[in-house]
Amino acid sequence: MKKWIVGLLVLAQTGVLQAAELRLFAAGSLRLAMDEVIQSFKQESGVIITPLYGPSGELRKQIEGGDVPAIFASASAEHVDKLVKNGKMAASTVFAKNSLCLMMRPGLKVDNAKLVETILDPTVRLGTSKPKSDPAGDYTWQLFEAVEKQKTGAFTILSDKALQLTGTEISKSQKTLPYAEQFREKKVDAFISYCTNAAATAKEIDGLSYARFDDSVNVSTAYVVGIANVGDTAATAFVDFLKGQKAKEIFDKYGFK
Repeated sequence: MKKWIVGLLVLAQTGVLQAAELRLFAAGSLRLAMDEVIQSFKQESGVIITPLYGPSGELRKQIEGGDVPAIFASASAEHVDKLVKNGKMAASTVFAKNSLCLMMRPGLKVDNAKLVETILDPTVRLGTSKPKSDPAGDYTWQLFEAVEKQKTGAFTILSDKALQLTGTEISKSQKTLPYAEQFREKKVDAFISYCTNAAATAKEIDGLSYARFDDSVNVSTAYVVGIANVGDTAATAFVDFLKGQKAKEIFDKYGFK
């Protein structure tokens, strides 16, 4: 019998299961998939998960400030590892992966063979997430460093021109990914983000195109989940569910790996 099911049986026998309600802090890029995972887990367990989505770096700061959720799902191992080291989180594990894509506004067709040339084009307004605050920004700057190895001077050009439009703060009122808004308001011509975000944004913006960066410059990203108390049976059960087949099928549907 799966470990998380055993945990739920223990909760049910003690009468704790029905009352269990957990807070989850999670990377904004997980929102669509995680909402579905939460509902699936609730149907099987009865446990209520209340999520707060935002940039992983900003969520980590909130936890360091004393607002500690039962579970923290980050787009970067760095943030969870720091919390484990300072005693705010007790354990962590990888549960999903992603990579970077380039989105192009309607009217500009993305060329898979010329993504680097496109982002270097001085006429292309390039949007990114904010590094240090949001792992998507950190991964984008790593991509800039990889491009620099191919084209000397590219890092300075890209880091100077990048418009850091997302990943700047936690918004409890925001219920959707922010990228469609950037294109609707015509703030950018192109945007670098996770491929899952690109796929979701393309469903909202007619005519938006996107493509994955080549492996020579792309960055493989890992999502890590941590729990505040290893003795929290409900939280442990959710993390085990997160790593299980049902959750994997949901993440696969949204483009995670």
